[in-house]
This record gives sequence, C-alpha cells and structure tokens, in this order.
Amino acid sequence: MEYRVYAEDPSRKFLPSIGFLKKYKEPHPHEHIRIDTGVEEGSEISMYYDPMISKLVTWGKDRQAAMNLLATAMDEYVVRGVVHNIGFGRSILRNEAFRNGNYSTAFIPTFYPTGFKGDPLSAEDHFQVALAAFYMKSLNKHYNLFQGENIHSQDKEMYVSLKDETDIDYKVEHVEGSKFTITDCQSGKVKNVDASEFLLEYGALLRFNMDG
Repeated sequence: MEYRVYAEDPSRKFLPSIGFLKKYKEPHPHEHIRIDTGVEEGSEISMYYDPMISKLVTWGKDRQAAMNLLATAMDEYVVRGVVHNIGFGRSILRNEAFRNGNYSTAFIPTFYPTGFKGDPLSAEDHFQVALAAFYMKSLNKHYNLFQGENIHSQDKEMYVSLKDETDIDYKVEHVEGSKFTITDCQSGKVKNVDASEFLLEYGALLRFNMDG
C-alpha cells in the first residue's frame, strides 16, 4: 500500500504548502517499509515543482497488515516547516469503510463534505496526551527523570489542560515506579495506567509503553 506524503493543506482543498523542511524525520527502517524521497531536512519545497515529500510504501501478508504498518509509519514521521497531509492519511486509515474496502472515487466528498478539519481525539487519546504532557513537563524540570529507579525527584502530581472545543482538565499522579493515575476532572473518571519505556527523540517523537 502506498501513500504519497505531500506538502499540502487538506483543510484548504489540498492547497500546496511551500517553505523549508525545518525538521524532517522519516519512519524507522523496517523490512516491510520502503520510502522514496528526494528531500532531506533543510530542503526547500518550492512553488515551481510538485510538492511531494516522499512516497511511503508498506506491505504485509494481507491488506490489513499493510494498512496497520502504514499507520505506524505515518505516526513516526516528523515534518515541520510546511503543512502536510500525513494527518489526513492517518484519518483515512481510521475510516471503517476504507478499512473494509467499501469506498469509491467519491470517498473524500462522502466522508469529508466540508473538508478535513482533523479527527477528534478519543477519551483514550486524551489520557495518553495527558500522560505525555506530564512526562515532558517533568523532564524539563528534572533531567534525570526515569533514569533507572531514580525518579524520586519528579513531580508527584500535575494538572494538564487540553485545548479542544472546550478546555478538558486532567490530574496526573505518579503513584510509584511505572504506575500512574489519571483523573478526568470534569467527569471524575479515573484511569490507572502502567507506563514505562519513555524515550524522547529530541525535537521529534516521544515514545512510551502504556498498558502494553
């Protein structure tokens, strides 16, 4: 399965975006991923040429496997400096009609009649983002965060506000070791999570394992 990563704005009828790739990081190498590109970090996306950044190709034992790997690869891209269509591609892969093969050339006007504005985050997404924010804030304050067992100096609790249509507030508490409790301050819903293997790639991605 192939997805063409373009410097274009899906929210503005796929208008090309020009500028310099201030940050460009491709997905991690994988035996079932192929990336064709002619750019690198610092390259210019010019108005005089096609604004394609790369062709991302995945394959697997079946269509579902190829799509799953494509989704993972999309999540690993880091593109800054220009608007791009990776989020739109990720949205397509979340669409059940597309995943089931029930689509046509009318796919975009059918599922995005007013254009692509970004997919809403789920409650599970919110918990993950709140925990990521907790880690980033703690890391900024304590550079030895999660180095071995030496995490006694990190904040024990923190409030995180996510900006959506309305502010959504969460309380994130570090219990012990890799155990955290995240509370939705509006609903009172509490989620206990086991989060470990935090790894920050500077200026790029934050990876961590959350409940497996």
